[in-house]
Amino acid sequence: MKKSILIGVSIVTVLGILLAAVALGFGNTKLNAFTEAQGYEKVNETAPPQVQENNEIPEISMEGAIQQAQSNVSFRILRPMYIPSNYKFDNAGGSRFTGVMTDIDMASFSYKSEDEQLTIKQIIVVKTRENRTQPSDLPKDTREIVNINGIEGRFSEENDVKLLGWRIGNLSLSITSWKNEGQNQTGSSLSKEEMIKIAESVREKTPDEAIAEAQEKVSFKILQPSYIPAGYRMNTAQTSGTKFRGSTLEAEQVMVPYVKGDELFEKNEYLNLKELLIIKDDTDISESVSGTPYKFIDINGVQGRFLEEAGGMKSLNWKKGNLSLTISSYAYKENNVTGTSITLEEMAKMARSVK
Repeated sequence: MKKSILIGVSIVTVLGILLAAVALGFGNTKLNAFTEAQGYEKVNETAPPQVQENNEIPEISMEGAIQQAQSNVSFRILRPMYIPSNYKFDNAGGSRFTGVMTDIDMASFSYKSEDEQLTIKQIIVVKTRENRTQPSDLPKDTREIVNINGIEGRFSEENDVKLLGWRIGNLSLSITSWKNEGQNQTGSSLSKEEMIKIAESVREKTPDEAIAEAQEKVSFKILQPSYIPAGYRMNTAQTSGTKFRGSTLEAEQVMVPYVKGDELFEKNEYLNLKELLIIKDDTDISESVSGTPYKFIDINGVQGRFLEEAGGMKSLNWKKGNLSLTISSYAYKENNVTGTSITLEEMAKMARSVK
């Protein structure tokens, strides 16, 4: 059954933003989130990259769009690791909304396959204000229950829009799919099974998966620490491998972040392990350590240099064969980068275990 595209867009917009809030719930704010939808004020939003029609967005633009979206939300965005091959990345965005009773952060991914649209949204409540009005009973949820990595999800198809919602911790997620035919909206060809497969892929990569993906981007063997300070774990979403090609500099780099803090929020303490291979360097810029307050420390028979800056941020760098390695430490607090309490001894112990 065809519907007006105006109605369809309205439904997709409201349900896309509030699906997780209404269907899966922000604690006791189900009804509030729905009734106050019109009262949300958008605080910020990333703009999608500009691309000419019929041109596929290059990977670097996709990465840039995701990084920009990440900078506008307080939680760590989870990327889908599976998208049907006929769908191509369209854009990603991050927004903050201020409502009467709740403030939410939302990240979204959009994909297109000719006239078909696929959108993934991730929403988290960052602030809830006191509600003196007790909500009335909500109608019974009659949507189909589906399994997503052992988590209960809900699937429905209404007004030719397919919707799938589920939760990961405090994060509410949804997938919507539909097709535009001229001025009309119809159902997409994407099956429920494919939507579940996409949902199952929206998760943090395992450490092995993250290292294997980064390894494909560089020619040297990635080194890993056997000792990680207590409380830290690998941030697999931001583990990366990169190649640089310039007229005067050619290099390859791997970045492996370790994070200490909340499972989803990005305001945490970080230990970053950077591995850099210089292939060509014609910059003719010599390094000088004169006047720099380094502390020198032995790292498996090699001289390492430790630096603690005024703000408490710390770094330890050393060499292993042709690789230059650095461990840096910092934290996010109140949107500012600050230092951490980790000691030189702990950073050195981690460095000595990198093999």
